[in-house]
Amino acid sequence: MTTTAPQTRSDTLPDHLRAPLWQNWGKTTECRPAYFFQPAHVDDLYRILAYAAEKRRKIRLVTSGHSWSALVPTDSILISMNHFDQVTMDLSDSAQPRVVIGVGATVRAVNDVLEKHGFALPLNVVLESVRFGGLIATGSHGSGWHNATLSDLVHAIDLISATGELHHFEQGIHSDEVMNAVRLNLGMFGIMLQVTLNIQKSWHVRAQDRRVPIPEVLNNLEELVCTHDNLDLFWWPFTDRMWVKSWQRTDAPITAKPRASALDRWSAALTSRMYREALRLAHHVPTLTPLICRTMFLATPSVRDQVVQLVEAIHYRRSIEVATMGCVEVAFKINAGFANVKDAIQTVFERTKAYAARHHHPFNVTMNVRFIDHSQCLLSPAYGEGHTCYIEILSRTYQKDWFTFSGEIGAEWLKLPQARPHWAKEYRHIPGVTEHLKRAFGENITSFNKVKQALGLDPDNLFVNDLLGEVFL
Repeated sequence: MTTTAPQTRSDTLPDHLRAPLWQNWGKTTECRPAYFFQPAHVDDLYRILAYAAEKRRKIRLVTSGHSWSALVPTDSILISMNHFDQVTMDLSDSAQPRVVIGVGATVRAVNDVLEKHGFALPLNVVLESVRFGGLIATGSHGSGWHNATLSDLVHAIDLISATGELHHFEQGIHSDEVMNAVRLNLGMFGIMLQVTLNIQKSWHVRAQDRRVPIPEVLNNLEELVCTHDNLDLFWWPFTDRMWVKSWQRTDAPITAKPRASALDRWSAALTSRMYREALRLAHHVPTLTPLICRTMFLATPSVRDQVVQLVEAIHYRRSIEVATMGCVEVAFKINAGFANVKDAIQTVFERTKAYAARHHHPFNVTMNVRFIDHSQCLLSPAYGEGHTCYIEILSRTYQKDWFTFSGEIGAEWLKLPQARPHWAKEYRHIPGVTEHLKRAFGENITSFNKVKQALGLDPDNLFVNDLLGEVFL
């Protein structure tokens, strides 16, 4: 469904800031846009669009800015969508309940509404402070052998195109080809207003956290992953064990303390700030990195066995965003026996050891390994048949050292089958990454561009910044 916008005057722009310095959360990218808007009404968006079209100015959108990559930066028009944060339930179809989410709504706000009605998303990211517009636009993911990405949960999307038309895209009305382009569009289809996601009745899970010797994890990796609904791995540098986090659906009653209690919030805030200060110490005194990493691993909630609500298992850490850091993440298809997963893990072990032998410690937070099902979205790193492994490293250190270390590891990871970097993470410093993106997404980029052109959503590429132009134009 498409409707035409009301006539708007381009010479009456809404309130805006001129040339503010915008930085993302991780302080890994920044820009100074000519105009920075924080609109609260759709009418304001139409006025901005009319001005941008008349003056041929580029537009990019942002919510909380938790992405590490250069998807947002522009020297032209930047629009914050944080005020578009309404969340409502759609229970009109009893066989398939849904939630309608404004792109500026936080994960926490969505969870509050869902929990009130006894529903949940089957997957989500760990942070509750991030907002859904960015999660959907970049194909962000959670974990789970039978789960795809958040973008794959999208039933419908409402957006305003560069031509000033309001579009409603919906599964069952539009073709799979169109939906698999619009679900994950990196902000290139226009201004997303809201998304409608498929949800499920909530359930209980038995959540187990164990510290397991590394050889035991690697020797039994395939069995561990395939016999759990969800299994994540974490490794802190210079430790000899991994945090194995898993959960499994159960009918048993809840055994944990109430979710988001005052004590829980206080404890999470305190430990997260202590974690941040420890990272600052490692940043300034790198020789302490091995000791700090071992201590931080012991301080993680990596030993427990409880029955909790699904949403509690997903959001097992709160306030962790107080510690900013860098992050490189790559997805690839899992081969027989998980051999390439083990290779990807060993790459991190070996590089960390090699750098430490030269008294360099650019890696001081964690390696996280997750496993999901395949994605239908054309631009998803998990696109294509077969299960996908997402592997990432996070660190707070000097940028030059981090770029060298993570660039080397990223380059090795990208040699794995159908390997693609996560759009929302750091990757531009990985040698040859732009050409790799073009090759890895190849036919999918062609299909995506054809859908975009056929729909006529952005004929002049107003929503394409420098990063996207390198890959898509």
